[in-house]
Amino acid sequence: MSKYRYKLEHYHAIESADIVIDGITVLAGENGCGKSTLSRWLYYLVNGSRRYEEYVYKSYIRRVYRMLRRLDMPNREMRLNMSEKEMPNRFYIQSLYKTGIDEKYDEEDFHKLTYYYKKVVRGFTENLEVYLNKDISENRQKRILNYLGIDDEGLTKQEVVYRIRDKYDSFLESTIEELNSELETRPISRLIKTISKDYEQEEDTPKNIQLYEDNVGLIDGNIISELYNLKKAIYIDTPLALFHEYDDNLFWKELNDMVLDYNSDLSLSEKKLLSRIKNILHGEARFVESDSLFEEEGELRYHSVDHNVDININKTATGFKTFIYLQRLLENGYLNQESLLLIDEPEVHLHPQWIVEYARLLVLLNKELGLKIMLATHNPDMVAALRSIAEYENVLSNTHFYISERDPESSKYVYKDLGSDIEAIFASFNIALSRIQSYGVGGIQQ
Repeated sequence: MSKYRYKLEHYHAIESADIVIDGITVLAGENGCGKSTLSRWLYYLVNGSRRYEEYVYKSYIRRVYRMLRRLDMPNREMRLNMSEKEMPNRFYIQSLYKTGIDEKYDEEDFHKLTYYYKKVVRGFTENLEVYLNKDISENRQKRILNYLGIDDEGLTKQEVVYRIRDKYDSFLESTIEELNSELETRPISRLIKTISKDYEQEEDTPKNIQLYEDNVGLIDGNIISELYNLKKAIYIDTPLALFHEYDDNLFWKELNDMVLDYNSDLSLSEKKLLSRIKNILHGEARFVESDSLFEEEGELRYHSVDHNVDININKTATGFKTFIYLQRLLENGYLNQESLLLIDEPEVHLHPQWIVEYARLLVLLNKELGLKIMLATHNPDMVAALRSIAEYENVLSNTHFYISERDPESSKYVYKDLGSDIEAIFASFNIALSRIQSYGVGGIQQ
């Protein structure tokens, strides 16, 4: 099983972080020290490496489609002034869905769009040639040509049409050439552009970032390689993401897609872990197919073991959702030795008893399935439980604790490797107790 090391320096609140990931990695520190930033960029690197081609095709599909959409307005203008019989080609600018392009964004999708693009351009220019030769005011014709960026001074109507066709053909040709070049060379700049757009990430991307797989850097100059043994990163910033309105939040969308997936081919270890989760929940989450003509998809519902409770997941307590996403990710085959689970403060909505149960599940997921985990926490019970249970289950050597400390010179945070020693983390938690004693009446007993 490969080992990973993740470095990020001089970015936002982070002065430096050099973090080992080969089992369970725990990040502790005060609010605003960059823990979520570390998780997000690690997510981008892992998935960007493995899904690089998808990201590239997605970018170029958008680019070609935007160019194609520019024909929509002049097409409507022509239709206002031409009968159906006068138009050599009847076509309509359609959505990506109608062209048969789905969310995989692969090579096949790109070929579908380029075929459609050529067909539309040919049809449009043939219609335009008829339109330009009709008895229509020069001003109306000029509006279309100006919109398309064509200067018709000294050109015949046919030459104008050829120029538009050449412009669109040249665009597609250069786009395909650039796409093939980026697929071959894998510049990280392309990945950064896609991340900035899809995840609404700030443009000031980190300059000093690296992920090592067995001591070999993933990034070499402006080239990003492909990870061999880590196929997916899963980022959970809140259990409220489950079936919430995620709009443009791709983290939430991707989590829900995985939760709603289905895979029944489970190993004995996976089945045992699932049984533990269901015992904690006194039930389980089940996907129920819709029997309505108006709803294509079904819904995820919580069923109690005594059959007294059967409700939509949205109506369950948030603490239930924390275990439900583990249940569904596990039974759908996403939690294994080729996955990295990134979690922000999983204890927030959990009772102290369930914090310990959750920590035990994480340790067992690592021990039994080889799942790699990095989580950020503010909770002493979570830290203590992970440390103690990891030692009991003989995985302490692969469990690493880090604490963020403010650098007095830069006012940013340095992540200190504590190994398996959690005393420094508890010392930071004790600051809260001392402040209660300072601010309160009579203090409290530790």
